[in-house]
Amino acid sequence: MNAKRVVQRYLLFWLSVALFALCLANDGYYIEGPDPRAWAPAWGLLLFGWIGLFSGTIAWLANPALLTAWVMFYFGRYRRSAAFALIAAALMVSFLFAKTVVSSEAPTYSKVTGYGLGYWLWVASAFVLLIGAIRTSLSSPNAEAGHRAP
Repeated sequence: MNAKRVVQRYLLFWLSVALFALCLANDGYYIEGPDPRAWAPAWGLLLFGWIGLFSGTIAWLANPALLTAWVMFYFGRYRRSAAFALIAAALMVSFLFAKTVVSSEAPTYSKVTGYGLGYWLWVASAFVLLIGAIRTSLSSPNAEAGHRAP
């Protein structure tokens, strides 16, 4: 593999990780009510968003899918990485169809009124990795040979 492709592979992998890290410092979404940012910080959504699984909001499952995609990419399993990145991206986009979210321990529900920069960076992190994994798997004849990549 030539040097340009190696640099692109590294760049897309680490760009995906950086976008995810950056998303955590921004708002994920806004809800209706006196404090629209009550559940907005993305780092909090990463820690406690799994609670939404009990109410049918499956988007949080994108986080373990994305982590798996990163691990697969790192160990040179580009096709598997692409599959997990695609699953992560689909789960992330599914949140656009969630009309309400759990907003307290009771639980009470609040209407989603908007999406913050953190949400879009989160989605971008999956798509960047998906592009990187597809490009690398198409350009590498031994994409699934099990070699460690980055």
